[in-house]
Amino acid sequence: MTPKRLMCAVLAVAGLAAAGAARAEAGNLAGLFDEGNAAFWAGDYAKAAKSYARLEELGVTSAELAYDRATAEARLGNLGRAIQYYERVLRREPGHEDAVQNLAVIREYLARRASEAGRTADLAPATTAWRALLDRFSPRSAAFAFLLFHLALWIVLVARRFVRADGFRLTLGVAVGVLAILTVATAAIAYGKWHQETRAREAVVVRSGTVDVLEGPGSAVKRYALDEGSRVSILERREGYLKIRDDNGRDGWAPSADLGEI
Repeated sequence: MTPKRLMCAVLAVAGLAAAGAARAEAGNLAGLFDEGNAAFWAGDYAKAAKSYARLEELGVTSAELAYDRATAEARLGNLGRAIQYYERVLRREPGHEDAVQNLAVIREYLARRASEAGRTADLAPATTAWRALLDRFSPRSAAFAFLLFHLALWIVLVARRFVRADGFRLTLGVAVGVLAILTVATAAIAYGKWHQETRAREAVVVRSGTVDVLEGPGSAVKRYALDEGSRVSILERREGYLKIRDDNGRDGWAPSADLGEI
């Protein structure tokens, strides 16, 4: 066998091995998902949550998986963790009706529980008009909208260059202006979603009850406390602690184990 044929044979065998490994991995992932679902419907929510967590560790990310994990955690009474995963659902599928409804129910329950314990807790995250707009888009839909309007703008610009009729040129000129505005607007939204997903990290308090927010990592000085289910921004990481900021603009440090990233 010539060196060239030998190399082709080696590559073919390697390709078949890789394809076989990929099929085996896909089968394992599907098996884990089925195992989690079976455990959930059998009422073994701890086993279901464990299976869903294992899928995440293996790199699986989807709104469906996040929703199933959230629901299993809610059934276990881990309400902060449930909020974390329902928030993840809404990051991937804004407007997901069941996630929105379940979040509202859990937050209302936690706020009522805090009130009964003598604390005031408004767990509905504060939002600005810009944040509300961003929350209506997924990263994919924001990018698609920008590309669509950008392409349409160039098509209309090219068409206007070759049109001679004044009335039609005027109409195309108006269309150019409208599409330019929409292109800039969707570009800003796409950038905002990118920043939200990659830079502006957020977390939810998953510890039952409250978590103390400290002056510094490992400090004995308490600055304030946050109730389970509170959403915060992550500013910095250090030595098993996260520097966070709440909706009231208060900074401080909390153990990373007490927070779940969205």
